[in-house]
Amino acid sequence: MKRRQWNAGSLFDLSSTGVVTRRQLREVGVSDAAIDGRCAAGGPWQRLLPGVVLLRNGHPSTLERSAAALAYGGPTSMITGCVGLDSFGYGTNGSSGEVHLLLPAEMRRASVSFVRAERTWRLPEPITKGSIRVAPLVRSLVDATRAARSEARCVTLLTEVLQRGSASIDEIATELAEGPRRYSALTRRVLLELRDNAHSVAELEDQRLYRTSGLPTMTHNCDIYARSGEFIANTDGWIDAVALAREIDSVTHHLSPADYQRTQARRNRMQAHGLIVVSHSPQDIRDRPHQVLDDLRMNYQHALARPRPDVVMVPRESTA
Repeated sequence: MKRRQWNAGSLFDLSSTGVVTRRQLREVGVSDAAIDGRCAAGGPWQRLLPGVVLLRNGHPSTLERSAAALAYGGPTSMITGCVGLDSFGYGTNGSSGEVHLLLPAEMRRASVSFVRAERTWRLPEPITKGSIRVAPLVRSLVDATRAARSEARCVTLLTEVLQRGSASIDEIATELAEGPRRYSALTRRVLLELRDNAHSVAELEDQRLYRTSGLPTMTHNCDIYARSGEFIANTDGWIDAVALAREIDSVTHHLSPADYQRTQARRNRMQAHGLIVVSHSPQDIRDRPHQVLDDLRMNYQHALARPRPDVVMVPRESTA
């Protein structure tokens, strides 16, 4: 029987990513011996996963790893977690090369190399991003938070999606309720705290610290108006009885001269209406909590000692 001839350059027609299966190579006439030889150390190809080959050497990109994971998992598999979130435009910067793969519950595929294979009865309808199949945004997000190794990481993932308006707290809570409870305790706790309208890791840390202060209850994320109806400012925290405003000064709020000028004008407007403003940076809250508490208590006493300005607080609607 005459051996079929093949051309190495034409093999890239099999896949836009350069990731192909051993079966595809056999079908166009590439022998097992040729595949193994080219995937050997120093060869032009590499074996990424069982039965999956990348038609080049060198470190595989995220796209190539994703394509390899899908080739390994088969046509009903899809990517979720951090790599899934990345495909929606969220730079999670935390997948560490791992690709989280969802598979039908009846399929037998083990986790291997950079692939974390998860079988599920709740396989969603995939969304195609370029050449990659991914789970919907909320599913990818929840799966990413379930794999988060720290609370700060979990908060960052959730707040970025919530702040962009890509999902609501209720949508995330529904996905959590319908999914497995395993590895979800951290996400559930953080989501519960986010219902109190904290929008960042720093705000969560500040709210927890404030609860140890012994001061009156603080309302978070609210709008302040003069009695005339004139808008004054929104603020991270507010003690209504004494008209004291709490501010978290993140460096991201002052990335340009225009940002800085807006912050200064806003702060001046608050003080012109008689508000006492207590501000700290996220680093202060993290590294100098006792000093932060002392500042809050001292400014509360100052606010208590002067007549309360005639202003009105209106809570902003929750992200939910």
